[in-house]
Amino acid sequence: MHPTLETLDLPGIATRARAHAGLFTLPLKEQNWKGSTGDFAGSGVGASLDFQDHRLYAPGDDPRHINWQAYARTGEYTLKLYREEVRPIVEILFDTSDSMFSDPEKAERALELFYFLYAAGEQAGAATSACVIRGDHWKPLEIASVFSHHWVDIVSDLPPTEPSARPNLTAIPSKSRSLRILLSDLLFPDSPEQTLQILKRNGGRPIILCPFTQTESDPGWLGNYDFIDSESGRRHERRVDTPLLNRYLETYRRHFERWKSAALRIHSPFARVPSATKFEAALKLEAIPAGALSLL
Repeated sequence: MHPTLETLDLPGIATRARAHAGLFTLPLKEQNWKGSTGDFAGSGVGASLDFQDHRLYAPGDDPRHINWQAYARTGEYTLKLYREEVRPIVEILFDTSDSMFSDPEKAERALELFYFLYAAGEQAGAATSACVIRGDHWKPLEIASVFSHHWVDIVSDLPPTEPSARPNLTAIPSKSRSLRILLSDLLFPDSPEQTLQILKRNGGRPIILCPFTQTESDPGWLGNYDFIDSESGRRHERRVDTPLLNRYLETYRRHFERWKSAALRIHSPFARVPSATKFEAALKLEAIPAGALSLL
């Protein structure tokens, strides 16, 4: 287990996350779904009580849907078509690289988001699944492992990766037309366009939620520092002067501007979630306006 995770109250965080799922939800109503029977309108026809249209009967159609009253009037067999009721599919992709847990405040926010997303999916009646990712390695989570917190042991068993390794989403199987939520700090040098295209495969709809701390976005370093790489544990002694700090801030800003622009181009919600702000207020800063989440 990561040292930071050992100090956090996972049951307490999960309990708060379930309460938050009573205030916020996933944007499931903004997409037509195809799947098993559920509570959301689909893109096909089915046998719900929501009348959609009618058409002439054709051989092979279900005779139970024949409109006999219309037949009595016209002598033609017509069918009543009803809106298909389906169960949405939510897939949570949780980046568990060490940088996500390098700071206790950031780790807690990442865990709040993880538990909240799972609880919100379940509460909405969606078929909800999750997997944990570290670089090239990933593991699917059983439903029971999430709120029993056994997923932490699964993360601990993932092999170590190179520093700044991107979460490799290519090998992770995805279900058709699912809502795919990547929970990651995005602190890896990779193409946002490539990652988003992987998330979009098979008709998927990507959402990206990115927890961060002020020590990342506006560190205020000046002087001599002993930096520790959160992934490798290696120490680096470095003197930080104003020009170096400004280069860092500009690089950091450009990195996330590129992610935001890439997400906007394909109409995928993208939101950064600060760690120092209360959970409800943090979601209202970007996640709600961007359409990544919705108020109940």
